[in-house]
Amino acid sequence: MTTLENAAAVLRLFQHKGVTQGHVGLSFSEVVEALNLPKSTVSRLLATMESQGLLERNADTRGYHIGRVLLAAAGHYLSAPLVDSVSAAMVRLAAKTGCMGYVSKLDGREVLVMRMFHGRHFTQMVTPPGSRMPAAATSTGRALLAQLSDVEVLARFHDQWQVASANSPQSPEALCARLAEIRQQGWSLARNESLPGISSLSVIVHNKHHGETVALCLSFPSMESEPGFPSELLEALRATATEMTEKYGA
Repeated sequence: MTTLENAAAVLRLFQHKGVTQGHVGLSFSEVVEALNLPKSTVSRLLATMESQGLLERNADTRGYHIGRVLLAAAGHYLSAPLVDSVSAAMVRLAAKTGCMGYVSKLDGREVLVMRMFHGRHFTQMVTPPGSRMPAAATSTGRALLAQLSDVEVLARFHDQWQVASANSPQSPEALCARLAEIRQQGWSLARNESLPGISSLSVIVHNKHHGETVALCLSFPSMESEPGFPSELLEALRATATEMTEKYGA
């Protein structure tokens, strides 16, 4: 592979290994094993990526992290007025509830994670900013799709439909039935769909002045009992959405 292809393989390894903020980082040996290249070649590659700001190395753990150049570019790409505006409130909500918090936008048949906020409780499975998930199989995606008409939804999925899990809608028509419930109740729930053992609640915030719509989400370990979530989580999430809606003129 070329140097560029090897560098791309290193960056993909961050997602494959689930490296996020607070993680010890990728070790030199992990990169050598993943790329299956001589240590000398990997050493030169990592040194070059570090010198160009694509990677940074922790002085204590010696682990590699995403560098400032990539973080700055990703931050700019994932920035939007409403996303930036609701972030402080989501920081407070994640801290209050202990849940992982997310802000996401709809992009075609996928939902794009724009922000992630750590709660007090440790959750092994996280979905970092920049991740894309099937909209039909996530609470955020369905909350956002519910803002469209059934005609628009069916048109969006008519030429490509994939069942994400046994707990997700099994057809576009089943999706529309789920969206009708979301429109009526004003919130969306996903249980053991894209991430086994993980459930999430989502609500919508609009900003009519910028024509933006985002989903606010809380993620938590799945519950066996009905309704599948603590009522106080939904209350806190809806209160935050109401506060943001009133503040930003939806």
